[in-house]
Amino acid sequence: MQDKEVRSDAKLKNLRPEMLETLWRLRYPEEDGEKLTLEAIAVALPKLVGFSASLSSLSDFFKWLRFKRRMEASAATAAQARLELAKDPNLDPADIERAAQAVFTAEMLEAGNVRAYVALAKLRLAGQQVDLDRRRIELLERKASQADQANEVVNSELGDGEARDRLKTIFRMG
Repeated sequence: MQDKEVRSDAKLKNLRPEMLETLWRLRYPEEDGEKLTLEAIAVALPKLVGFSASLSSLSDFFKWLRFKRRMEASAATAAQARLELAKDPNLDPADIERAAQAVFTAEMLEAGNVRAYVALAKLRLAGQQVDLDRRRIELLERKASQADQANEVVNSELGDGEARDRLKTIFRMG
């Protein structure tokens, strides 16, 4: 069985951050720099990274890189918001995290990235489900403990009045 060759777009995505930045600047230069075409980058690529890539691979790579940079910028903005919110002693960590997630979501939506918003919404819903499950388990454990205690009282040699009082205490009644 032959080993499959690694696709050039996968190789591009795994380049060092410095090289990713270099390629980004070739395609999207700062200020007055000259923007290179995909064709020009394809010609320069073997000298820069040691392998070639098709125009479609380069196009897909730059779409991915744009998305990656936007995610990183949004995450940095959310981290900054988290730091600022942490200075307020009246906010608990859960509130700070929710606010930071809202900032991240707003940043991604501003960039027109609905896919990231949907992914975040799904994560948020999954987190809420985990919280609900945790509360259900705690409630079930408490009820099981109460049932065990009540069973001990019922099977004990206590008189009716004392047993009733202990059961009321166990179940916090009256």
